[in-house]
Amino acid sequence: MAQSAAVSRLALAVAVALTCAPLTAPRAQDDNTIRVTLATLPPRHGNPFATSATPSITTTSAIYDGLARFDKAGNLRPWLATAWRNVDEKTWRFELRRDVNFSNGAPFTAEAVVNAVTYMNTSVRPIDNLVRDLPAMISARALDSHTVEITTKDSVPSFPRHMPFLALPEPDAWRKLGPEEFAKQPVGTGPFVLQTWEPALASFAAFDGPGAWRKPKAARLEIRALPEATSRVQAILTGQADVAMQLGPDDLQTLEAAGHKGASWQDGGVTGISLVTTRNLPFNDVRVRRALNHAVNRAPLIATIMQGKTVAANQPAARMVYGHNAELPAYDYDPIKAKKLLAEAGYADGFSFVMETSTTSGAQLATFQQVAADLAAVGVKMEIRAMPGPQYLRNMFLTGEYADAVIVPWQTVPPIDVVRAVEIHSCDSKFPWYCDRDVMPLYQQALTEWDPAKALALRRELSRIYHEQAPAIFLYEQVIYAGLSARTHGFDDSFGLVAYDQISVNGN
Repeated sequence: MAQSAAVSRLALAVAVALTCAPLTAPRAQDDNTIRVTLATLPPRHGNPFATSATPSITTTSAIYDGLARFDKAGNLRPWLATAWRNVDEKTWRFELRRDVNFSNGAPFTAEAVVNAVTYMNTSVRPIDNLVRDLPAMISARALDSHTVEITTKDSVPSFPRHMPFLALPEPDAWRKLGPEEFAKQPVGTGPFVLQTWEPALASFAAFDGPGAWRKPKAARLEIRALPEATSRVQAILTGQADVAMQLGPDDLQTLEAAGHKGASWQDGGVTGISLVTTRNLPFNDVRVRRALNHAVNRAPLIATIMQGKTVAANQPAARMVYGHNAELPAYDYDPIKAKKLLAEAGYADGFSFVMETSTTSGAQLATFQQVAADLAAVGVKMEIRAMPGPQYLRNMFLTGEYADAVIVPWQTVPPIDVVRAVEIHSCDSKFPWYCDRDVMPLYQQALTEWDPAKALALRRELSRIYHEQAPAIFLYEQVIYAGLSARTHGFDDSFGLVAYDQISVNGN
């Protein structure tokens, strides 16, 4: 499988320069415009192949569609493709939706899929990170106007699970304009059409003409960059925004107290503190790793800091992820057991270690501080070393000069599959912080198993092994927070893809 997608997703999110534009006046009562605020806009406008990470995916999901889409429970549903099957171990055949047009009036056909796959295979540049998020595709060919076959480099039984993130641009406009100009004038099948792109404001008009298969309820969409979460909250409070993304749990309390709404959902990832086992550290002993998991009291973290919006984690896969093992026991909060395990490992007097993070404020930092207090109660001192994002990324992924413990998401996007999280936290990483050579054959077998029951069983076994080996202090399933104005209805986000066509304002 390709180099860890979470690395490129995290790197892009931190590397983007934050910009800001002044807000406009509060909306008029009859203004049928959805106003969304993000911390930043994508640096490459409407490029469909940039990345599957925020803010790109949050913006481009207004413009483009993929062949499939996940619902919030992690189930794969038809989208621009109505059905699919494997022809052989490296070939997939997709039946495409008919009577769908691009926003420029061109019909959606198999040619759009061929164009996208051809570009990713032959012309993609290093900054097009989506190529690292998806399995390598060798070619695509149209069998007829609405049937297409995609051939992959390797055998990928889970290939359709990646297809929600293969955005499909209109091929004639793509070839005519080229990637850079097309990104400024994108043409897709999504519910909105880009009109203008300023440094911190992207404006869209509804695509509701012939062949628009997801006609939006709103006439216009604005996506604005406001770097500070407090500014995004204030935009809701003053009637200048309808949706505020990338908030924290405390922000939702503020909005709800003022009569607005908070939204939260799991994104398929797990938050944890990864323990470095590839150097001579106490974490080389599994008893130490298990001890730290039993030393942390997750219940108050979730109830207070996370506002009860998530659940404790005990494995690399969240509940909606393909491969989650529901039979695994929780890491019970038991300081006595933790001290016993530490003593058995030769650390009866405890030890000290440094945990590095790029998180400098908010709920996650508060979580780490409480974890440090819990560990101190069993004699283990965790120093939290927060640093700027670029420095953190350089240490983690370019030089390997990271500390004793690190924060790297146990992320499963794009395929919402536990093997993606295992890939990130395994010997396959460039500078692995955890490497268990014995588990890699099982990981490879899970990647290539075609029998559905066996493939699921292998993934659940991976989850079980990672639970038992405890390569991280697993904390809780990742949760995303957004604020909604009182007049906003129908908002839905599935693993970064926003259903803009379902959002209504002013009762529309």
